[in-house]
Amino acid sequence: MAIESDLATYFNIKGYYYNFLRTILISTSLALIGGTTIASIEVLVFNKLLQKKPLGLVLFIKSLFYLTIIFIVTSTGTIISHSLIFSKPIYDKQVLADFYNYLSGPKIWAVMMYWGFCVMLALFIVQIGEKLGQGVLLNYLLGKYHKPKEDARIFMFLDLTSSSAYAEKLGHIKYSKLLQDCFFDLTDAVNENHVQIYQYVGDEVVLTWQKDKGIENNRCIKTFFAFTNALRMKSEYYEKEYGVQPEFKAGINYGFVTIAEVGEMKKELAYHGDAINTAAHIRSICGKHNKKFLVSADLISILPTVDEEFVVESVGVCELKGKKNVIAIFSIEEKPISS
Repeated sequence: MAIESDLATYFNIKGYYYNFLRTILISTSLALIGGTTIASIEVLVFNKLLQKKPLGLVLFIKSLFYLTIIFIVTSTGTIISHSLIFSKPIYDKQVLADFYNYLSGPKIWAVMMYWGFCVMLALFIVQIGEKLGQGVLLNYLLGKYHKPKEDARIFMFLDLTSSSAYAEKLGHIKYSKLLQDCFFDLTDAVNENHVQIYQYVGDEVVLTWQKDKGIENNRCIKTFFAFTNALRMKSEYYEKEYGVQPEFKAGINYGFVTIAEVGEMKKELAYHGDAINTAAHIRSICGKHNKKFLVSADLISILPTVDEEFVVESVGVCELKGKKNVIAIFSIEEKPISS
């Protein structure tokens, strides 16, 4: 009898661990499936569908969706776990009764309240991070630029061509909507090329990269053409909606700047230095040279493969206001597609 009792205990323990491991495996699988589903919908659906919606509405829709997914996943995991514990199929009366007690008891409310808080907090942080710009929120939290620091960065100034004429033709309200649409169509180019949007100033947007990210695969150059191609693909929409085809000119430069957290009532990261001023000046002379995209020699010097992908031509030198030295300027254009 003692031997039989010991064997029964042994097999019960083994059975418990077997069911426990199966439960862990199934729970992990469900978590991976749920996580993959949420990530896919976030990238493929929400990023496009909710991009122009108010922050409050975005938080509400995403929270409702994610909590629904979490409820389905946790409920599925719970009923499967009960089935394994009782060693009975899911549709068994005992399993269903126990699952019903779970759904009607306080545990489900505790689980959903916990996940609801986590989801809302995570979404809020992500949305605020997006509003501030890539990496800015983390820098604030870490106090990275509480004291001024020097950094090597690339700056691009993007400016709407013929902006005064468009504003006069369209009026202020419709002109503002035009800018909204243009900067909305900049999004994909920004995401694809690891760009940080520094600031919007009227009809101008200032983009910046850390040196390594900007020069990798000529991302800082590709951004401009990705944006102009996006506008060109929507030419019918712009003609129908505004009667114009918006085009942008750009100036881009590389150099060392000082980054500092400024302001008290309204904090932001500010960049100071000749590198950013030079980029702005290069953009301002695009019309003078009848070019859409001008680049400094300093940037060209750190882009070893740029002439393999694009047409690079010298347009001479540029004198900077208040400076004795001049800088060499190049124009960059896409290579024609060979037939």
